[in-house]
Amino acid sequence: MDLRLKGLKAAVTGGTRGIGNAIVHVLAEEGCALATCGRAPERIESLRRQMDAAGVRFHGETVQGRDGEAMRNWTRNSVEALGGLDIFVASLSAGGGTDEERYWYRNFEIDLMSAVRGVEEALPALRQSKCPSILILATMAASETFVAPMAYNAIKAALVTWSKQLSQQLAPEGIRVNCLSPGPTMFKGSNWEMIRVARSRIYDNAVRQQPTRRMGTAEEIARSAVFLASPAASWCNGSHLLVDGGFSKRVPF
Repeated sequence: MDLRLKGLKAAVTGGTRGIGNAIVHVLAEEGCALATCGRAPERIESLRRQMDAAGVRFHGETVQGRDGEAMRNWTRNSVEALGGLDIFVASLSAGGGTDEERYWYRNFEIDLMSAVRGVEEALPALRQSKCPSILILATMAASETFVAPMAYNAIKAALVTWSKQLSQQLAPEGIRVNCLSPGPTMFKGSNWEMIRVARSRIYDNAVRQQPTRRMGTAEEIARSAVFLASPAASWCNGSHLLVDGGFSKRVPF
């Protein structure tokens, strides 16, 4: 299938590691020009070298997700560097944590508000695109009870609702908005990698609940994400796609 991505311009928040990084690479393979941001300068530079070697037009900046003005500046700079924007992917996340109050602030600022701020700044450029698309990454844990009460789960649920409402508002302008929720996913440096070592019972229980008895990979999530964001998914708007290998047990009538 031709995803019709060649020549398009995409910005991905949190694209230096994990699922966001996998999305960047799949978009690059499909012929997109890319912009991304992350916390670690060395990861940005490593990604820049990879994109340069592949002949991909690339813009990267070091950004702290809680810094609202920095996120807005990166979005504006990305539009300028790429000469426009067709796709905006919000994948930046603080990850999970206990139910301590500090995690609520962290997840609110990084998971929710970085997406809100990025989308707000991207909209003028997206309105000039012939195939504009916004993709919000949430989590399977926003859709059903999972492990324990956590800010991460609840804040991601807010993103699901917001993306649906945004899709209705922007549809008359031709801008598609969709949401994708990964299930338990293993990659280097992921929360699950740490849980496997520090809380092996939680990890083992999660694997047992997975019909395939394994966790997903970042690449598996990224392929679904890129399809949903691409012009090939032109009739998908306001969708919430669970990509969890059958982990979730609810029946979404």
